[in-house]
Amino acid sequence: MARKTPDDCRFILVGTSHSGNIGAAARAMKTMALTGLDLVAPTCEVDDQARAMASHAVDVVEAARSFNGLNEALAEHTLVLGLTARPRRDGVPALDPAEAAAMIHAERGSTAVLFGRERSGLTNEELGGCHRLIHIPANPDYPSLNLAAAVQLMAYEIYRHAATPTPEAGDGTPLATGAHLEGLHEQIAALVEQSGYSANQPREVLGRRLRNFINRSRPSVEEVNLLRGILKRILR
Repeated sequence: MARKTPDDCRFILVGTSHSGNIGAAARAMKTMALTGLDLVAPTCEVDDQARAMASHAVDVVEAARSFNGLNEALAEHTLVLGLTARPRRDGVPALDPAEAAAMIHAERGSTAVLFGRERSGLTNEELGGCHRLIHIPANPDYPSLNLAAAVQLMAYEIYRHAATPTPEAGDGTPLATGAHLEGLHEQIAALVEQSGYSANQPREVLGRRLRNFINRSRPSVEEVNLLRGILKRILR
């Protein structure tokens, strides 16, 4: 039986603009035994307000890792989930927090949960780097959640699912990480461009749908190596 430990899952805040939200997110995480916090291109400093809002979770704030870009932050993870305000995207339904927590709990590798900017959330490109998306159901007349509230809801579901061990999923074959998949995405994009297939349709939409398809399939390292070897021969 496998129990998900807090170190297996990191919460990544992208483009945070208010330092108090960093502290409030850290506090929400620590109440649910999560301590892995990453910051990607924040537009604010980790200052006294962040530490004050963190209360007894200052250690989480102080230990937070900072990255200039999202690809760097996701390089080590085999499962990446991103929060979105839409219940469905490109025809694929988003997970609710409980479903996402179950998926995190069953994952064999390192996981990341992405939270976007306070006003605009995650961009299309950032969402395109996720294996699946998460939507928190809320009042349709006022569905807006602040950052700390979204973090608290996700942290609670992960903590709740971690209390109930589940069988090890899969056969133990290593899954491809974000860095490994990015190389495959680039080769597929090059092949689409070379073939001229994207000439009569929006390239951004086509690229996003191809990424979604590959990400949802959760390929292993061996499978990605196989595909990349074939694509390398074709692109020559």
